[in-house]
Amino acid sequence: MKQKYLITGLMVAIFAGGITCLTSCDDDLVINKAIDESAYTGIYENNGYLRDGKSNLSSNVVELYKDTYTTSVKMSLSKMASTSTSAQVIIDADYLDTYNKEHETDFELYPAHLVSFKNDGKLIVDAQTKSVQTDITIQADGTLKEDKTYALPIALTHVSSDITIKDEKAGHCIYLIKDMRKLGNTYKGEDVVKSFVFFDGTNPLNALSFQLENGKLLWDVVSPFAANINWDAQAQRPYLKCNAYIQYLLDNNEKFLQPLRKRGTKIVLGILSNGDITGVAQLSKQGAKDFARELAQYCKAYNLDGVCFDDEYEGAYDPNNPALTKPSEEAAARLCYETKQAMPDKIVAVYALKRMYSSKATVVDGVTIKNWIDIVVGDYGRDPSQVPYGDLTSKECSGQSMEFVRGTGGDLQGQRLINQGSGWFMGFSPKPENYGNVFRRLSDVKTLYGSPLQAPTVFYKDNDATPYQYPDDLQ
Repeated sequence: MKQKYLITGLMVAIFAGGITCLTSCDDDLVINKAIDESAYTGIYENNGYLRDGKSNLSSNVVELYKDTYTTSVKMSLSKMASTSTSAQVIIDADYLDTYNKEHETDFELYPAHLVSFKNDGKLIVDAQTKSVQTDITIQADGTLKEDKTYALPIALTHVSSDITIKDEKAGHCIYLIKDMRKLGNTYKGEDVVKSFVFFDGTNPLNALSFQLENGKLLWDVVSPFAANINWDAQAQRPYLKCNAYIQYLLDNNEKFLQPLRKRGTKIVLGILSNGDITGVAQLSKQGAKDFARELAQYCKAYNLDGVCFDDEYEGAYDPNNPALTKPSEEAAARLCYETKQAMPDKIVAVYALKRMYSSKATVVDGVTIKNWIDIVVGDYGRDPSQVPYGDLTSKECSGQSMEFVRGTGGDLQGQRLINQGSGWFMGFSPKPENYGNVFRRLSDVKTLYGSPLQAPTVFYKDNDATPYQYPDDLQ
């Protein structure tokens, strides 16, 4: 009896609640009301976008070390094509004006007669596939100027009606092209492990001491360490402050930096916080934009190849300052992004320490990390190539870092770097007085390049572009 009563009571309660619910719903029901369909816009569209087939990037730097370079340009779709569909890629000279205005650059158009597309650039996407690509061949000739960046904008056109190109960026891919054919003394191959060295207060011309027996220079990137980010109280903005070492190198750029560049070595200026309210990981969006523009101006004025950010020695930020923000991984990523926006043909490198490189910030304004970081240099004992963040690969990351003054980081392990697919290794502060130990630790470069490191015969004293005999002139 008790069980039957409980069941009966429960059914009554449910029925009564249902009546109440129906009554309530009836009060809110509006017939023939227009439905806002904006939330559903585009769900049936098949969006197309253009990328380089090798890098999967929309902006790509191409260095011509030979007379001909071939890559592929790829159209990808947001979903599989239901039927066979088509498009075509062409050179879009008009888009270069749009690109230059956006990035505040002045790139000239790469000569169109030096560019060709396989099958005239026609693309056929088969049913039940999401991408198609075609080869693009870029040739070099005697009309190209050395040490100059040209731009080659590629666009999608004649797109089938079942493909939607949402905006200009989606429908374009750009190549920033440099003629390096006479600057190839450092180039050791496209897929080899590359080398990055910091010179801390030492003459960067000492990079010329490191030469393989086949004549190639060892160091691909030389980074004078370091200029600083500081606060300009009068102008109320962050600015680049150069200590005596950096300023002397810049003032005497043609003596100490350009001789390296003329042999194919990249000069990437180290950027370090300096103990005041600014820092490379505590700029607001506007602060990052302002500082990035200044970095771009420095790189252009002194013919540098890029910058490397190091998140150390920052001071306490001012929360009331609109150019600053609380130190964070997101702020560090923002600075890298804005710097790449300001100088898309230059290198943006980071020293993987603290907030400067983090899995917490791999996308800025919808743009993934591979588009705004080119090189990740690991701190000592850290191997970022083993677990790259975001869409970066091991090829953009170092697998070993060696400190040449204190001796940390061990000897170069060439085969390990090759086996794990690392793209870089790093050395810090090789000084002529330590060359014996430095060269011993680097002996495994033969594994990387098939040629041993030649014993040093020259070195350079501080603030002096004269080559001295090693080791006779050390004293």
